[in-house]
Formats: sequence, C-alpha cells, structure tokens
Amino acid sequence: MRASELFGARTVKRIRNVLATVWLLLTLGATHAAPAAQPPALVSILDGEAALLRDSGRFGAAEGVRLAAGDLLETGPQTRLLRLEFTDGVIVDLGPSTRAFVAPRLGTRGQAVAAHVYVLQGWFKLIQPAGGAPVPAGVLTPAYALGEPAGQQVAAVDADGGFQLFCEAGAVALQDRAARPVPPPVRLKAGEFFARRGSDKTAAQPRPTPAFIQSVPRSFLDPLPTRAALFKGREVAPRRLGDLAYADAAPWLAAEPMLRSHFATRWRALARRPDFRAGLVEHMREHPEWDRIVFPEKYRPKPPAQAPAAPPRPAGVRTY
Repeated sequence: MRASELFGARTVKRIRNVLATVWLLLTLGATHAAPAAQPPALVSILDGEAALLRDSGRFGAAEGVRLAAGDLLETGPQTRLLRLEFTDGVIVDLGPSTRAFVAPRLGTRGQAVAAHVYVLQGWFKLIQPAGGAPVPAGVLTPAYALGEPAGQQVAAVDADGGFQLFCEAGAVALQDRAARPVPPPVRLKAGEFFARRGSDKTAAQPRPTPAFIQSVPRSFLDPLPTRAALFKGREVAPRRLGDLAYADAAPWLAAEPMLRSHFATRWRALARRPDFRAGLVEHMREHPEWDRIVFPEKYRPKPPAQAPAAPPRPAGVRTY
C-alpha cells in the first residue's frame, strides 16, 4: 500500500515538506558551521632552504606556506633565516641547521604542554611585538621552557643538551624541564645572558659572552618588518619532495620520552614500509617504544601450557 493511500495525499505532502525543511536546516548548519581553526603560523620569510615534514611526506618550505599544528621544520646549514609569524602576533625566527616542531600539543605527567614551537636543536629568536597582548606560551627546548615572553630573546640549542639564551629586550622566564623537584623559574631581564652545559649549575650573567655574540646568526641582528599581511587571501602549497624517510624522522624518534611516545603513535603506519622498518630495527636502542610496534609477536600472551597426556592403559586392564 502506498503512503498516500494510508495517510492521505495532503498528510504525505506535509510530511515531505517537513522533511525537506529539516534537510535544508541541516545542510545550512553544516555549511555555516564554525570555520576550521586557522593555521597557527605562516612562513613569511625564507632566505635559504628548508624542509617541511608533514604526515608521511617531505615538502619544500616556501614563503606564504601556512603551517598546521604538528608540522616539523628543518633548515639547511646555509640557511640564513626562516621566519614564522603566528596568528597571535608572536614571531619566531629560525637560524641554520635548526629543527622545530610547530605548535606542539604534547601530554606529560597528566598535563598538556603547549608552545608556539619546540626547538630540538639550532638557533631561534623569539619576538613579542611591542603592544601585543601577553601570551603564556613561548618556546620549548629539551632542557628549558621559555614562558611569559616579552621583547626579544635569542637562543641556541645544542644537540648535546647545551643551552644559551640572551634576553635582548624585555623579559622572559626560563623553567628547567628536567630537574626534580621542579625549581622556581630563572627570570631574565633585558641584557642578561644564561648558559648551561650538561649538568653544570648556572646563573644569569649581566651580559652575553663574546663567543656567543660571535656565533649569533647575522640575520638575527637586523630588525625585519612583519610580512603576514602580504599573504592574506593567498594559498601557497608546499612542493612535495618525496616520502618521509627514516633519516628525516630519526632526530625526533630519538628525542626525549615525551616526543618519542608522540611520534611512535603518529608515524606508526610507517613501520609497514620496508625502508622505514629497516631503519627502526637498526637503531631500536635509540627508540625502544617501536619494539612493540615492529615486533608485536614478542608481546602477545603466551598460550597456557597444556597438561601432559595420561599414559595409555595396558591392554586387558579394567578400571572401576
């Protein structure tokens, strides 16, 4: 029996009109839903070469490329400057041979850790423009977290754990990330310098060392204008250079435990690629979190031991 015969033609027409209205409202709701979060940063200046690691690919960074939270950047040894302009006005300049993680959202000890960038190694300059609203987040490094930034700070992060920072203008709070119990932050004001090598105890100094001044990238010395407005309304797509190789990921896979756990989850599917898997196996000691992913059979529950079978009864023997 058709619907018009069961309910009447007018009733069916009303039902259809109601359904059409509901469908239209749902469609409009989907169309006018809150827009997707704006990418947190833009590459506004690039003087030299830089790679962008995104998902399972390696891309060439370029001026105008908008960066998503979680993107990884790597500048070349001859790169003079890569500038990141964030939507909240904060600017981070990266120097040569620098590796950085954009807008990381990492969990540690039950708390979320947020920052504009995590700098694994290399040079960076953190700039909070005058008149900008205060921002709690700053920069994370393996040894320290820069918080409550104001003005300008120039820092170097060594691959062996060394850290140096010059507060060029304004002020910044340095929080030791490894010490337990957690010490109070070291607060630097304009002109002061801080350096740590290994586990050496350090304190703020009234001025930077000559060696530090000589090693600062020349591109960090000149004031540069903001350029984000030049790329408003423009979309610049990064050029794909190839698949993410184990060598690209290796520095992050061997980083601090918080990062190792993050990337073991993020890049888990890459363990199925023979070339990536070979790198994981060869360097497993540097990132033991991957052992369970690469060799899951080692962690499966063992089947319960079976009881030995009863010996056969001799022929002609009866049991009661």
